[in-house]
Amino acid sequence: MSIDETVSFSLEVNVEKAYEDVRRLQTVLSRSLSFVTRLSGDENLDRFAAKCQEAIAVANKLRLALAALQAARMAAGDPIAWVMTGIAGAEALISGAEFAVDLL
Repeated sequence: MSIDETVSFSLEVNVEKAYEDVRRLQTVLSRSLSFVTRLSGDENLDRFAAKCQEAIAVANKLRLALAALQAARMAAGDPIAWVMTGIAGAEALISGAEFAVDLL
């Protein structure tokens, strides 16, 4: 006796909300960096400021990847848009991984 079961799932990405969240994260990091550099003079604070700049760059790459995803979704039949999304996503992933490894 066999039982046929079908499993389906739907992945929906709210790109606009994710884009806004990443933009807000970038703003927080930028403003924090501004305070740190003004109060700096300590070598440890300078290193922290440099790490914040790296985090801002990673957040920006993620934001660009989300923008590319949104553009690709709007141009559903355009394979180049999807390739650009893949490249932007891979760049954000690699940069994020490098940043995480540097923190350890």
